[in-house]
Amino acid sequence: MNSTALQRELELADIDLSVKQYLLRCLIPAGIFSLNVALLIFFALKGSGVQWIALPLFLLFFAIFMFLCTLLPKARAKQIERAIEADIFIPSRMLVTLLESGNSLASAFDRVSKTKTVSGQYFAKISVEIYLGKSLDNAITDAIRKTPSRSFRRVLEPLKNSIRTGASIEKNLVATLDDLTQEKIVEIERYEKRLAPVSMFYMIFGTIMPAIGVIVLSILLSVVGIEVTFFPFLFILLIVIAFLQMFFWHLFKSIRPLVKL
Repeated sequence: MNSTALQRELELADIDLSVKQYLLRCLIPAGIFSLNVALLIFFALKGSGVQWIALPLFLLFFAIFMFLCTLLPKARAKQIERAIEADIFIPSRMLVTLLESGNSLASAFDRVSKTKTVSGQYFAKISVEIYLGKSLDNAITDAIRKTPSRSFRRVLEPLKNSIRTGASIEKNLVATLDDLTQEKIVEIERYEKRLAPVSMFYMIFGTIMPAIGVIVLSILLSVVGIEVTFFPFLFILLIVIAFLQMFFWHLFKSIRPLVKL
């Protein structure tokens, strides 16, 4: 990942650091982790004549750790995006109500920012920028550039366009929210169709197959005369089943639409 792309990911992840500052902060934990692993391997292989392998492994783990550090901002930005997508309608509809009640856009941003939502925190940033002297147009433009959420950008776009053209903010915002609502409904319907095959897949490979596997393994080990003990056979099988359950938990979580209509 080049420095420009990483800087963009840091911005979307709301990490107020330059690329150089961020990488410097990663150096110490990367060095400590890699050194501990290398020392562990060195003492484990001491006297075998191949303990020198600890040095290239130190460099390898250091490189892997630094590479993972460059991926963390993207993961954090994705997490923020999902959180905003989940509650974007609550402050957005409140914004429409406030504007229709005659509140100014700056005042509406300030009141919406007090909602206990992740998207409300991003409205709060716009409000702070406005009260610090930045124009409405520039504050909204900066928010569009810095948010990782596509829906949040779509909510702000009609506000920016209305400010520049003088068109009705309320009508444009209501039309945008109606479009977003329809998209979310379609997303929920698509999720319902995907849920049945995924649930069947889980029933087979997450419950039935592990149970059969335990029974078959116990029978086979008994036939060949190996005593079935908890460690290591059943312990290893338990770890495999645990990882399998975690995989399905993550799968169900990833396909579930996070939205509050």
